[in-house]
Amino acid sequence: MRRRLCGIAALLLAGSVHAAGPAVDRILWLNSDTLTVRDGDKLVRPSQMIASWLQAHLPGVDLEPTLANAERSWALMRQGEQACIANAVRLPERERLAYFSALWLMPPPQIIVRRERRDALPLDAHGAVNLPALLADVSLRGVAAQARSYGEALDAQLAPGGPGLQRVTGGDYGSTLLPMLLQGRADYTVEYPNLIVALASQHEGELPLAVLPIKGATSPVPSGVACPRTPWGHAAIRLIDQALGTPEGAAMLREALFISLPADTRRVYRDALDAHFQRRARPTPGL
Repeated sequence: MRRRLCGIAALLLAGSVHAAGPAVDRILWLNSDTLTVRDGDKLVRPSQMIASWLQAHLPGVDLEPTLANAERSWALMRQGEQACIANAVRLPERERLAYFSALWLMPPPQIIVRRERRDALPLDAHGAVNLPALLADVSLRGVAAQARSYGEALDAQLAPGGPGLQRVTGGDYGSTLLPMLLQGRADYTVEYPNLIVALASQHEGELPLAVLPIKGATSPVPSGVACPRTPWGHAAIRLIDQALGTPEGAAMLREALFISLPADTRRVYRDALDAHFQRRARPTPGL
């Protein structure tokens, strides 16, 4: 009888261990974001703020930050490596590869153009860029990051490309694109508005660039952490989501985003962002 009870106990213990999921003691933290912005009198890196905060709130887990571009990051997701992407746009096709935890809503990408080329862009009556017409214009040189998502709506328009659009591969999200505009090697790029804040933090005087909205692309883009769709990935994303799913975690994420946004962008999207961070202050239901 005693032997039978011990056997039942062992089965129950094995079942509880299986239910808890694989142990997560190390996460290769893939970050394609090298963004540095000014916060008062100092330069800070929002991605480092998040990594440092998470490391302090994940006891027993070694977070290993690694710079990786979109192509490498998603290759590791497909292989089921014990790695998580720190800043991934959430898309339906990516849901088949990864579990997601929403960190923020990003204000939508815009067209950044050399100021002297602004009048050559196809604009509607409200000053928004007609992106398909722009991509078809052979007189304008555009650049975009290879394998990077700009949100579902813009990805569909950018996928066909155009005679003047060059896809650039780099070690990160595309930090070389705006310098290409400043050097006169390209006329425009598609980018999130916080990149202008980062560029302005590193240059004196007014930038010779104009920022224009894209017609039909006004909705914020959901972005966050992605871990592979494996038992380990599910255990890892739950740990990360629960650590961030607190008022303190949401406040840190809000600060990291807001210090990197232009003031007018913060005003336009404040209500939507504030509502998101109120939800972010709790763990994601059903994850």
